[in-house]
Amino acid sequence: MIVAQTQLPKDAAELVAFWAIASWFQETMTIFPCLIITGPAHEAMVLLRMLKNLCRGAGLVAEFRRADLKDLNFNYHTVLISAPNLDNRAAALLGNMTNRGFIIVDQRSYLLCGVSRAIYIGEDSSIKKIQHSIHINITRTAAEPPTSTEWLQDYISALPAHLEHYREKNVEQVRRSAFAPSGVASGTAAVAKALGCCIIGAPELQKKLVTHLKAWDQHDRSHQSGTIEALVVEAALALSRQGRKHAFTSEIADEANRLAELRGESPKLKPETVGRRLGKLGLRTRRLTLAGNGLTFDITTLDQIQKLTAMYVEEDLLPGNENLHSSQPTENKQVEEVM
Repeated sequence: MIVAQTQLPKDAAELVAFWAIASWFQETMTIFPCLIITGPAHEAMVLLRMLKNLCRGAGLVAEFRRADLKDLNFNYHTVLISAPNLDNRAAALLGNMTNRGFIIVDQRSYLLCGVSRAIYIGEDSSIKKIQHSIHINITRTAAEPPTSTEWLQDYISALPAHLEHYREKNVEQVRRSAFAPSGVASGTAAVAKALGCCIIGAPELQKKLVTHLKAWDQHDRSHQSGTIEALVVEAALALSRQGRKHAFTSEIADEANRLAELRGESPKLKPETVGRRLGKLGLRTRRLTLAGNGLTFDITTLDQIQKLTAMYVEEDLLPGNENLHSSQPTENKQVEEVM
C-alpha cells in the first residue's frame, strides 16, 4: 500500500511499514522510535497523510511547539509533524522524548511524552541528530505520481480494522517478546528491538528489519565519517592503540590533521577545538602534566572510544587500514582485552 501511494523504494517503504505497525503497541515499548522524513514537501505530505490512516490514533500537526505537547499527548497516540524549520534545540527535545518515563515540566505540570512521532524536517538531508530515529529520504523524481485505484481505496479503508485486530490478538505476546537483534550499534539495536518485537509469528520479517537497519546504520555512519567529530574519534582511537597511557590534546589534534591530509582535506584543527569536541563526545580531558591537558587511556575511556568508533568511523578506516597506525607496535595486554 505504501509503495502504491508514494515514490519510496521498497526497502524504505518496508521500514515505514514496520514503524507504523509498532505505533499500535506503544504501551509495550521502552523507547519510541522516531521516524524522520526529508525530501520534497509535497511528497512528504503525501506520506504523512498516508501514515494517518496506518498508525494508531494519529493526528497531523503543523510545526512542533513545546506548548502544544499537553494537548497533543492527551488526544493522540501518534503525532505526525511537518516541521521544515526544526532547530537543534527542538531536535534534542524530540530525541529525549523517545525514552519512556521521562517527563517535561511545563507551568508546574508534569507531562509524560511517550508517543510515536514522525517528523518532516525539510528537504535538507543533513539531518539534525535525533535519538532513536530512523531517517527516510524521499528522492525528487520526474515520474508520474501513483494513480489511486478502487482496490487500493478499499484496502486503505479496511486496513485500520485489521491492525486493530492484530493489536488485540497479539499485545501480550509483543509485551513478552524475547526478540534480540545483533550485529548493529546499541542505539540501532534498541530501535530494532522496539520495532521487531511488534512482529509476531514472522521471524523472516524480523530478520529483514535488522537487515534494513544495518544498511541504514552504515549509511548514517558514512555520513558521520566526514565530520570533525569523526576525525577526532579516529585520531583518539589511533593514539590509544599505540600502547601508550595517555595523549595530549595537541597530539590528538596533530593526528586528526594528519588523517585529514591523507584524504586530501585540510581542517587544521586546533587543540582547543579538539578539546571541546572531545568533551561533547563524552571524552573528558584533564591536566596530564604542566605541558597541557589530554586523555588518559584507562578502561572507561577506551570503552567510550570504542562506542564512538562504532558510531562515527567507517569499517575501511578502522585500524589495520593504512590511514591508521597499522605499523605501530602491538598494544599492551590491557588495551587488547578492552578493545
